[in-house]
Amino acid sequence: MSRTRLPISCTLLAVLSLAGCGGGGAPGVSGGGGGGGNAIMLGHAQAVWLDANTIVWPGADAAHSYKLYYSSSGSLAAGTSDISGSDDPGGVALATGALTAAQQAAFPQYAGAIALMVPAGTAAQAAALLRDQLAVVQYSGATPANGTQVQIGPVLDSVYGAGAAGMPLGVSFDASDAPTFRLWAPSASAVTLNVYANAATQSPLPVSMTEDPASGVWSYTAPDASWTNTAYYTYSVRVFSRAAASPAGYGAVVTNTTSDPYAVTLNGDSTRAMVVNLADGAVTPAGWPGTLPPTSATPTDSVVYELHVRDFSVNDSSVPAAHQGRFLAFTDLASNGMKHLAALASAGLTHVHLLPATDFASIDALSCMSPSIPATTGSGTAAELAVIAAQRTDCYNWGYDPYHYGAPQASYASDPANGLTRVLEFRQMVQALHATGLRLVLDVVYNHTSASGQDPHSVLDQIVPGYYQRLDANGVVESFSCCADTATERTMMARLMIDTLVRWADQYKVDGFRFDIMSMIPKAAMIQALTAVNSVVARDGRGFTYFYGEGWTPNSAVSAVITPATQVNMAGTGIGTFNDRLRDGVRGGGPSDSGSALSAHQGFINGLCYDLNPSDTPDCSGGSGDTLFILQNRISVGLAGNLAGFPLRAGVTGAQVDYFGSPAGYTQQPQENLAYVACHDNETLFDISQYKHPAGVSVADAGRAQVVGLSLALLAEGVAFVHGADDLLRSKSGDSNSFDSGDYYNRIYWDGSVNNWSVGLPPQNTGNNAANAATLGPLLSSRPVPDAATIASVAARFREFLAIRRATDLFRLGSAADINKCISFPDQGQQVHGLIVEQILGTGCVSATTSGYDSVVVLYNASTSAQSFSLALFAGVTQGTGSGQVSLHPLQQAGSDSTLLSGWRFTSGAAAGAFTVPARTTAVFVRYH
Repeated sequence: MSRTRLPISCTLLAVLSLAGCGGGGAPGVSGGGGGGGNAIMLGHAQAVWLDANTIVWPGADAAHSYKLYYSSSGSLAAGTSDISGSDDPGGVALATGALTAAQQAAFPQYAGAIALMVPAGTAAQAAALLRDQLAVVQYSGATPANGTQVQIGPVLDSVYGAGAAGMPLGVSFDASDAPTFRLWAPSASAVTLNVYANAATQSPLPVSMTEDPASGVWSYTAPDASWTNTAYYTYSVRVFSRAAASPAGYGAVVTNTTSDPYAVTLNGDSTRAMVVNLADGAVTPAGWPGTLPPTSATPTDSVVYELHVRDFSVNDSSVPAAHQGRFLAFTDLASNGMKHLAALASAGLTHVHLLPATDFASIDALSCMSPSIPATTGSGTAAELAVIAAQRTDCYNWGYDPYHYGAPQASYASDPANGLTRVLEFRQMVQALHATGLRLVLDVVYNHTSASGQDPHSVLDQIVPGYYQRLDANGVVESFSCCADTATERTMMARLMIDTLVRWADQYKVDGFRFDIMSMIPKAAMIQALTAVNSVVARDGRGFTYFYGEGWTPNSAVSAVITPATQVNMAGTGIGTFNDRLRDGVRGGGPSDSGSALSAHQGFINGLCYDLNPSDTPDCSGGSGDTLFILQNRISVGLAGNLAGFPLRAGVTGAQVDYFGSPAGYTQQPQENLAYVACHDNETLFDISQYKHPAGVSVADAGRAQVVGLSLALLAEGVAFVHGADDLLRSKSGDSNSFDSGDYYNRIYWDGSVNNWSVGLPPQNTGNNAANAATLGPLLSSRPVPDAATIASVAARFREFLAIRRATDLFRLGSAADINKCISFPDQGQQVHGLIVEQILGTGCVSATTSGYDSVVVLYNASTSAQSFSLALFAGVTQGTGSGQVSLHPLQQAGSDSTLLSGWRFTSGAAAGAFTVPARTTAVFVRYH
């Protein structure tokens, strides 16, 4: 993902908190005095109302006394001697007590806090008080010592969660197609539905909504179907918001007009939701849903190909101009891009992963433009400057700034102003991909919103302020993700996530989901979501859905609140996580490298210890600290499903192989291993290797090295993941974070004529591009652009490995037991720089196989010379395709890699059989049953 905008919590709330932005300063009641010379401090919200009976204020102690104050008009202020503006000037006394064991388990971050007990009479009025501005004041005797406003997220769950659980939200329809509108807004004192007859109408029809007091859901049912599939609507919600400006600076009661968080589709600028019934013909393509994916597949059969909707077609002249950069480009089956995908599907590709295609905030779909960028070569800056100048007005962004989770993105529709179009055309895209034999994965961003507070792009926080966003100890919206973090531990935020995922799976037939910074989401919520989506997919007979995401370890402040969906924590759930161990071993270095470090840290495929560049000074001694052998160990564990229990060698399991203090192996099931060597983030595989290959490496050799890297992802046990067009040596001219680098740097040449290398320095206002420029510039100027023949060769080898994976189920084992029993790495104990040797025992070892092979031996030779490796198990075995004989995999023998075809050998010996493979080549040998 990318940083698409600055965290708004600082700009909106810093002025309200004397403790500073982002939780700076010590939280708790010892934080110091407030303004005006007294000790009451209402600029933060350190107290947290957990349930109707219990408030906590971390740092509070039983030596003081406490009172709760409330104001329906939002008028609380720090007076000269006490709080002022309260509806109950005397306050509500709160006794001190202890949290129950259940409360401590539910809120571990408060386990050491004392409880401030709400009197029964006040607790009975909690629903009414939650509409008010709230504050707790600490007293020493009769003198106020400190004060704070109150966070209300947990108590909203406690009071309303159960009642709201069974209530439909958004717009639903009766048998006559008349709509009912429902909005969860329990802290609102009034909600008005504003209905616009069509997209052009400026003056709405206001309708008062009615609240269900048990659920906090406001509703209105239209008298007929006249609004359905034509009208648009907003909600006006009267609430107290701490983020709202006020004279005292402590928040205000405001009426926020916003769209529907459950919007199905919207107008062109996504400010008004549209009344649409997804079951109606207006949004249903002919023959919908068409051919659905087969039920026989399993997750480990999957190979995922990552694309961006606009990248896929905006520069493809074989796509009709009206479809370029849009959903409909996937329906143009004769285009270069779709012919490429069809060829990959025929070889073995199973899934297309689309970067966020749900409604996001950074693009104005009605006015964005496609700028003309001057063609640039080498390290020139003309293109860079033009792209930077267009960044706020062009139509390009990756889309990791979610606006509405359940609606398609307007800028990808042929008519963004018509809310029906984006729904219809998204479905047409899905239908076309399914007809091509490809499942669709949707990239989803539930870990943050594009904005919070009173920002115009804030939807959730304007409806229920302080509920949907995760707050720090001072009540400030956290931004560890990049932007305004969401609180998916909250009942209704988790439900919004699950409900919209179910909508995509059910109504759009999406087959899988990739979760951006998944570790910001609770493990429990992820499991609950997978269960809900699986039930929909099972009903359709689609076999399975696949969840995967970024499981990086989050900030400790996040882990203190939730059990995060991290790599280690997701073991055993069947949910996949990106395997950075294999990635870093193949590429070299890590995603945070910049400047000269990009060249200094070589990896398995680009020269470490066997073709060193002058910048690298590794340990290549062959001992236990050998830099490349450490990487080869991590890669080997990744090839074996990255299983924690995999026996890499005697006495060493996958979990015992080190990855900077963490276990290299962490999965319990192979499908939890998402094997990849590149994705949209950071440099492409080609670009990162340009930094690392020593000078003089030919374009052809760079291509062969790339194929070795791709083969490690494609042949790994688990789920293979490929960055779109890496099979065409895709380049972004070295861009380290192309989220806002426009169509120019993100260009794909589906015809394989060139690869977009050396088209100018990338924009230095994103990622590490500025820090990299001094290192990258000379490379762009000196290293040649790959020729079409090299690109075609890489593409052909990629398809061969796709076909080998599909045809050979030993690379798609679904059982950890089979992997642990039947896979080994005979090079362990006799490692060679740049060579990994894998053996998979087939018939007679794995629980089931249809490949017809007794065993498979793979030599991954990244080195610059031919390599041979002998195995005693093959003593006396002869070369051939008869029973018990060994040969190169038939799909490689039928291929066009002349270097491999002339250089592979199997030599029979009395003591061992010897396998030989050319330089920079992955060779798959099979022994026939």
